[in-house]
Parts: sequence; C-alpha cells; structure tokens
Amino acid sequence: MSRFKNIENTAMFEPSNFNLYTFETYIIDKIIIYQIIKMSKSIFICVNYTNELNFNDLSYVILSRDNVPISTQLMGDFSEESFQNIAMRLCKKLKKNVYFSCNVNSDRITLPLIEEHLVKEINKYPEKF
Repeated sequence: MSRFKNIENTAMFEPSNFNLYTFETYIIDKIIIYQIIKMSKSIFICVNYTNELNFNDLSYVILSRDNVPISTQLMGDFSEESFQNIAMRLCKKLKKNVYFSCNVNSDRITLPLIEEHLVKEINKYPEKF
C-alpha cells in the first residue's frame, strides 16, 4: 500500500514501509507457517499450521522507557499466558513493539520449538525483522 502525501497542492505517492516475509518449518509432523509484517517501529508475527490458517489469538507488547516489556492480550484465551510470554521475549530481543498471533496448540512441546525456530530465523535474517 502507498501513503498519500500532499506537497504544495501536488499529489504524490510514497512507497509503503511495510515489508512482508514468510517462512515454514516442520514441528512434530506438522508444517508451521510464520508470516511476518515488518513496520518501521513494530512487527506483526502470525504463526499457523499451513493447512489451518486462523486468526484466533493476538497479543501486543511494547517496551517501556526502562526497556521493560508491557503486554496485553487483544484477542483469544485471556487465561493463556504462553503466547504473551513469547511475545514479551521477542519484544526484548527485537527492541520494538510486537503484535504476536499464535494459532497452534499451546502444549509444552510445540511452543518451545515454535519459539526456537523463530529465534533462529531472526538470528539468520535480522533484516527481515
């Protein structure tokens, strides 16, 4: 998308500052897709099974002035804190606001592997994040 800018009564289009990136990984015989939207001061990360693209969960985390992450659950199971905790760790690592949507089973085996693969990708391609 482009932003509209009016300079001296002349209309101009500016290129979007959103960058999209997608990658997949196998975890416990399932293909997990990671969809990333990088913005200038924040990032949106959506995690799904490739055969079930859902949007049932959304956490938002910002860094305070003291670099302490502050999180809230915008959508989904408000009693489930696992996704918020992952988002908080990503916020600290990336040093930017994080929108995190994780739409997979929240079990003790899958979630750590999802986070591990995501962190590996961040370390491998930091410019994408």
